[in-house]
Amino acid sequence: MSKMRDEFLLSRRGLIHALGAAAIAGVPGFAGGGTGDPRSPHPKSAAIITDGYTDKQSYRPGDLVTLYLNAASPQSDTFLYLTDYAGRSVFTFPANVVPQTAVGPIPWETGFGYQASVSFTMPDLPSGVYLVEGIIPLIVKTAPSQYAQVVVLYPTNTVAAYNSAGGLSMYSQPQPATTVSFQRPSIRGNQLAFFESFLAWFAGLDLHYSLRYIADIDLEDYNEIRAAKLLLVIGHSEYWTRVAREHFDQFVLSGGNALLLSGNNMWWQVRYSEDLSQMICYKRVPDPVADPLLQTINWPAPSLNYPVLPSIGGDFLHGGFDGDGFHVLSPNSPIFRGVAVKSGDLIWMPTTEYDGAPLLNSPVSSGEPRLDLSALGVYRAEIIGYARCDASDSAEGTTEVGDHMGTWIASQRTATSGVVINGASTNWCSDTGVDGEDAVRVRQIIRNMIEILANHESVFVA
Repeated sequence: MSKMRDEFLLSRRGLIHALGAAAIAGVPGFAGGGTGDPRSPHPKSAAIITDGYTDKQSYRPGDLVTLYLNAASPQSDTFLYLTDYAGRSVFTFPANVVPQTAVGPIPWETGFGYQASVSFTMPDLPSGVYLVEGIIPLIVKTAPSQYAQVVVLYPTNTVAAYNSAGGLSMYSQPQPATTVSFQRPSIRGNQLAFFESFLAWFAGLDLHYSLRYIADIDLEDYNEIRAAKLLLVIGHSEYWTRVAREHFDQFVLSGGNALLLSGNNMWWQVRYSEDLSQMICYKRVPDPVADPLLQTINWPAPSLNYPVLPSIGGDFLHGGFDGDGFHVLSPNSPIFRGVAVKSGDLIWMPTTEYDGAPLLNSPVSSGEPRLDLSALGVYRAEIIGYARCDASDSAEGTTEVGDHMGTWIASQRTATSGVVINGASTNWCSDTGVDGEDAVRVRQIIRNMIEILANHESVFVA
């Protein structure tokens, strides 16, 4: 890639960082008076802690939780709150907190090395994403034997890749980090803006489905999703291991459905360290791994022998940056039940990154996109909506230039497999999606897609 192109793409990523930070700054806090009642809101924050992290990425009820916390000043036997994303306090626990600093010369890679502040047994909470003092995410799964109809995938890998706590991220310049630790605070604003609005909205819904929330790393265990009807991917799910992708495909080929309320999906292959505390991705230097199938490069690369298109109906190689949302192409789709739309109408959802599908009329200079089904490599597929991307250079590491389309698409890989709806936008779950100007329609469409796929209704019009 040329120096000019490299600088352009890196500046794009810088813009994404800035947009994320600006968006997250507007997320409301958990103000109000509370008594510790699980239904009451979190009391107004006294900024007891400034940052911290958990010892694991997810927990089940009954697991031992250890927190590593940093405080502005020492405080003994203070009480900390665990809240849900609706702002309700669900658990309080005592802790001794002190000021702490990262140890070692490369804490972004080796971890911050904080001393443990508190340990407690995870109470029997419903599966969900909770927050320690409103700032540290804590994912609670269900017990292994507990059935969940819908599994929600929290994009922990993408958060870790963009997280620059300790000095470097996988987007730092001039040289990105090749290895990042999960054992460090997450700088609020780098990727949280792409899904926190969804979590807050979703936590307040009265749903008729049993739920299990999991972290990316939980996809290494197929049992986490095996029995579900629907896998729901939120935010900006960019970084996937080969095992996670294989389990995703196994789930869909076995009849499970998937909904990706995300864009720039499955773009980088990554792997974990042996102890699962680190994520590895060599972006600008050769990957020393011996197995060519495990090279941490973009998934569409032929050498990986694992294209994304058949799995989810689109990829970032065919997509791009920046757009206003989606123009409706299939207004008779059941996805639009209760939503008044006609062909060509715009679902307003300003988007940072899109996935796209191969088209017969690419580049699309005018008119509507026409899907190239043979190039997609699936049994059947339909474009639900489309968006012209004004940044046509959507693929990092390539020199491809042309007019690209973001394509919100439903696909079925075989006649007996499940259905995948790729929302193909990073912003469904953001403050321009579920909390945006078109939030009423966006929220209804999301609920429709969840209900259709969880109930195994037909999504195809033709």
